[in-house]
Amino acid sequence: MLIRGCTLSGADKGVLYFIKPRWGELLKPKVWYAAVDQSFFSLSVGFGSIIMFSSYNNFRHNVYRDAAIISVTDTLTSLLAGFTTFAILGHLAEQLDVDVSEVVKGGGTSLAFVSYPDVLARFDWVPQLFSVLFFLMLFTLGVGSASALTGCIITIICDAFPHFKRWIVTLVVCASGFLLGLFYVTPQGQYILELINYYGGGFIIFILVVFEIAAVHWVYGINNFCRDIEFMLGRKTGYYWKFCWTLLIPILLSVIFIYSQILAEPLKVGKHTLSPGIIGFGIFLAVIACMLLPIFFVIEVVKQRSTSDSILDAIKNSFKPTSEWCPKDATLRKEYHQFIQKQNEGPQGIDNPAASTADLSGLSTSASKANITDYNTSV
Repeated sequence: MLIRGCTLSGADKGVLYFIKPRWGELLKPKVWYAAVDQSFFSLSVGFGSIIMFSSYNNFRHNVYRDAAIISVTDTLTSLLAGFTTFAILGHLAEQLDVDVSEVVKGGGTSLAFVSYPDVLARFDWVPQLFSVLFFLMLFTLGVGSASALTGCIITIICDAFPHFKRWIVTLVVCASGFLLGLFYVTPQGQYILELINYYGGGFIIFILVVFEIAAVHWVYGINNFCRDIEFMLGRKTGYYWKFCWTLLIPILLSVIFIYSQILAEPLKVGKHTLSPGIIGFGIFLAVIACMLLPIFFVIEVVKQRSTSDSILDAIKNSFKPTSEWCPKDATLRKEYHQFIQKQNEGPQGIDNPAASTADLSGLSTSASKANITDYNTSV
């Protein structure tokens, strides 16, 4: 499709529109918000699917290499898809005698299911073949994304309730997803899709990712986290990554999110602006999802209260790693304890007291699968 698209008349205008920088857009917070949101979705960051898949890796699997390969490959495939798409849209713009910006103005689903198929139907040579290839690609992308997201939900349920049969959980999750998806094919489905996509997707993921970074690198401690990486991969973490994890990324994400929300415009579907009632419902969904953070924090504090002298001690203990925070394999668990002991004998750096190595030195020999899954994937 790339080769065919680049041979069409007007393709050069579309490609030029795609690669020509518009530096003024960098001053708009919504551009940065959209870029980060797209990166999260494209790389599945914050959705749980990466944690789910990596939980099946070997304990010492080189996740650093995988992360680099996936990030570079994702960027290259996005550029390839961009060249293909805009080459064909440039041809459509020439056919309609309009500017390329008018063709891509709708974006989103209208671009994939209206503008693009319209161009394919205008092909002089086997338009049916290219139409089949295009929609087969969309189907494959949809199945791949759905498999990752549903697999994450299924794994969480099966880990929390081991007595549940996996095939029954899979059937219930998939059937529930199908029934909920029927709302999107109703006459108002486009409005629901836009609402859920914004408040149920990017909005929540932004918040959860910031808290996840803070929990790992500020509460658990950047030194403890890097020590675990060194034990798993056999290599020390550079200062660049420490700086990004502890300061740069959480600060930038917070600034982008807050600034974009302050200057946010009302959500629109085409030329129609969503009503305040619908916007309020979207905000309600986002608040409900975000409330899980304080709810589980309170639950953990209540659990710690029975073994603590005061509420303050209970809060402090709730931030400490549990006694099960160690590799499940007996050999690796022994090596981990020896590794910690060896590090304790050497020079000590500044770390979060809530997750000090002293708290980790007395780890018990039992470890649940859920804890090990988190540990294996914390890198």
